[in-house]
Amino acid sequence: MVAKRVVVWVISIAVGMAAGYATVAAFGTSVNRYAVDLNFGMLDFLINNFTFLCLSYAALLWIWLDYFLGTEMMPE
Repeated sequence: MVAKRVVVWVISIAVGMAAGYATVAAFGTSVNRYAVDLNFGMLDFLINNFTFLCLSYAALLWIWLDYFLGTEMMPE
């Protein structure tokens, strides 16, 4: 069961990142264009719209992988 859960997390994060980059590339722009300029150093990289785009793709995939692989991480 733990192996299935790790697979769900790894695949959802990897595909979420790939889908985020694909979306940005499809619109012919760059990741830096959507960065938030807060002057907090590394925190600027973590808090930006691209991160939330990838997170939304990963969350959608995580829900479906959880259902199909039967890992039962989501409550009934």
